[in-house]
Amino acid sequence: MSRSLGPQLPEALVARLLAPGPGESLRRVVVLATVDPYGWPHPALLTYVELRLLDPGRLRLLLASGSRSARHLRESGRATLVFADPELILYVKAEAVVLPSLPRHADLARFELNVRDVLEDRAEGEEAGTRLASGLTVEEPGDTGAVARRRARVGEILAD
Repeated sequence: MSRSLGPQLPEALVARLLAPGPGESLRRVVVLATVDPYGWPHPALLTYVELRLLDPGRLRLLLASGSRSARHLRESGRATLVFADPELILYVKAEAVVLPSLPRHADLARFELNVRDVLEDRAEGEEAGTRLASGLTVEEPGDTGAVARRRARVGEILAD
């Protein structure tokens, strides 16, 4: 069952976004849910790399400009981020503001997400004590230099 925590990210998530463990920002998956023009949910998988915490009420998001998720955010201005791992399950509902694209990175779309409500999902009643065994994670093959360059590029774009 979920309960509202209000329009601010809880400290546990803020800490994870500010200082993920070594390599965690590349491995932990966040589900971004947008809504298509027909009202169907559209999920997309991101990592912490594509998100930047501005403050507990705002996040910055980076997507491929031609992606369906970017198109849906431009059209509806609404998104839900799902953070799910053994320690926490949160649904972050947000309104999206399109940020100007950067000339050097026209293939990427930037959004500011203004948090409107955070729902915490906890097992209660008959489900009490039940928890996720693991969260969603990805593995990126390749050399660590390429991964570091990608992280630096995304960080630069989200900071502008």
